[in-house]
Amino acid sequence: MPSNAPIGFLDSGVGGVSVLNAARKALPNEDFILYGDSANAPYGTKSEEQVIDLVRNAAHILMQQGIKALVIACNTATGIALETMQKELPIPVVGILPAIRPAQKLRKEGDILVMGTPNTVKTAAVKKLMETDGEHVHLLGCPGLMEFVEKGELQGLLLHAHLQQLLAPYLDKQIDVVALGCTHYPFLQSAIAEFFPESTQYIDGSVLTLEELNAELTRLDLYTDKTAPGTTRFMTSNGEETIRLMEMLASR
Repeated sequence: MPSNAPIGFLDSGVGGVSVLNAARKALPNEDFILYGDSANAPYGTKSEEQVIDLVRNAAHILMQQGIKALVIACNTATGIALETMQKELPIPVVGILPAIRPAQKLRKEGDILVMGTPNTVKTAAVKKLMETDGEHVHLLGCPGLMEFVEKGELQGLLLHAHLQQLLAPYLDKQIDVVALGCTHYPFLQSAIAEFFPESTQYIDGSVLTLEELNAELTRLDLYTDKTAPGTTRFMTSNGEETIRLMEMLASR
């Protein structure tokens, strides 16, 4: 039976907007609500117990809005809390992880660089991906990088210097693909691309996330029957400035 309830998205901050943007294009008639927990960002440096508690709280807030499905649009939160939320919530829950396997299909003769938060690259979920698809893959934890997006700094000298320091060990390697393993990082792709040849390709996990979401909506017959364009609402643990930043990123 079709459901006109909204689809919920949660993230440690504003990065989930990158996944939301992809969903809005793929499912234009659906309604969406994104909760960004910017007051507690970043998740990538917190303990597993803290992350699970924060995700549980964000999910509860979205459940109160009557969502029909939940997308954990945060690689760190997915790697740590996805299974817990799938067990605890009565609705479908899907997540996002670094697109290591799709990156392998794009690789030619060089290597793959996976950029993620410090916690994401250490999760059991990523270790499992590395066991099956980790050949020619370099994992790079990027402390302090998502914070630039949280501040709305998508370019500039400070960002360039931070990236220079993070990427220095890989600039003498042939990097065919950069996998953006944090939902904040697609908004920094232009800045990251300054360090690599034009032939380098970029990928994030939103394609696989949407495949999973579509599979769940199909399985449970949860697609909206509305024919008008859907709506998008933003919520945050922070304040109006964060809402404005989300709206700006959603228009990109």
